[in-house]
Amino acid sequence: MNASSKRNFSHKNLRNQSFKGKNLNQADFSKTDIRGCDFSQASLQGANFQNVIAGQPLTKLLISIFFSIIIFVLTFHSHSQMIFAVLGLTPENSTWSYSIALFTSLGVAGIAVAIRATIISSILQRIATIISAAASSALLGFFYGGTAFGVENPQVAVTSALISAVSMATISLYYTQGLVLVLITVAGTVAAYGFTFMMITVASAFLSTQNLVKGIIWAFLSLGSIVATIITLKETIKEITLFGTTSFRGADLTNANFDKAKLSNTDFSGAIKNF
Repeated sequence: MNASSKRNFSHKNLRNQSFKGKNLNQADFSKTDIRGCDFSQASLQGANFQNVIAGQPLTKLLISIFFSIIIFVLTFHSHSQMIFAVLGLTPENSTWSYSIALFTSLGVAGIAVAIRATIISSILQRIATIISAAASSALLGFFYGGTAFGVENPQVAVTSALISAVSMATISLYYTQGLVLVLITVAGTVAAYGFTFMMITVASAFLSTQNLVKGIIWAFLSLGSIVATIITLKETIKEITLFGTTSFRGADLTNANFDKAKLSNTDFSGAIKNF
């Protein structure tokens, strides 16, 4: 089999195949189903992608939605339970420190996702993802660890939070794409919503007691938190629709031909292209 025949993929069903990092210069993918294919970091100079069907297979979309719903339910339940448990606490309460920890963790988890969605640097994006993963996992570990082993023993909940945070941070360090990123983004979005809710609650409390200066300051900060929440929601939708999609992330597509190609939900981030 000669080199040209090895690069002839025309009229084939290549769904969910991986060509990551391969040299496929001048390869012929015309009239091929490449939905779910991974071409990240591949060299595809002069490759022919005429009339291809790219994008996200239905099965991958359903998997993404299914697990997103699960993590949404788990995070929303835990966060809402913890938020309503600390509302009304003052610095005089012995559990005030938990209120501060919850507020901080929600903010870090949510805002980190918003930051990742608005910066270009891949290194900073990875750092933001790891931070958000650790913060969200700490919250889940604290709540469900404490619930499983007894809320009367806060040391168990704190230990569970630390283990969860370190474990998820490590996972997100090595798995920077795919379903892991989807779930981190969903959890971060729920955290951003919870953070915004707490911000608005504090602002309302100050305004209702005629403490206008602090009330206005917190109301202004709440607006920023609302914007961050909207950004995280948009990022969640993007990650769900990009999971398992055709990826040309970081690929060299110089002079590649995509004439009449169907490229809905295709990831070209970081790709070199002039078509």
